[in-house]
Amino acid sequence: MKDNFLIWKYKSVDGACVLKDLRGLEKTFRLNNGTPLAAGFPGDVAFHMHPDFPTDLLLVDNLLNSDMVIVASKRLQDCVRAQSPSEVEYLPVKIIDHKGRIASKDYAIIHPVRPVDCIDKQHSVFETNPIDPDDIETLEKLVIDEAKIPDDRRLFRMQGFWGMTLVRNALAAAIAAGGFSGVEFLSIDDYPEA
Repeated sequence: MKDNFLIWKYKSVDGACVLKDLRGLEKTFRLNNGTPLAAGFPGDVAFHMHPDFPTDLLLVDNLLNSDMVIVASKRLQDCVRAQSPSEVEYLPVKIIDHKGRIASKDYAIIHPVRPVDCIDKQHSVFETNPIDPDDIETLEKLVIDEAKIPDDRRLFRMQGFWGMTLVRNALAAAIAAGGFSGVEFLSIDDYPEA
């Protein structure tokens, strides 16, 4: 049963751009904690290419970024949409190159909302935030309780641990079959990677 869900990961691609500086959206932490944002999402939100990687300009399907969100090409968005995951928003963003020009208007943040409370805290190994005990700061071993995950949740974040997105196997298989660049999946049993 553990293999019903995988962890969405960025896969390194030579020459692929790295994103930094999300601009045009206040309180960006809402992208990680699953706050719905589609209603009233600003039209001028943009990621900027990281200045430390001035020659990396390639736009892959899943772009690496410092905000730990899924920044997906239109083709990848279409693939995810075709699987009809519930509680997912597609928030349009522009990609700005190193010279301040628009490199693409076709990307969106695939934003899972309303995180699922599915971490099996008795069998997982973790440390909580000393200020907020409901917030998991580090996770050394992840065990999920699949019985707590609604059947229609194919792509979601977990309540209390915002550092990853889980994907149901069927959606991961559809993405893998599409040959998308910059994305791969990790077994929950292999987290964290050595």
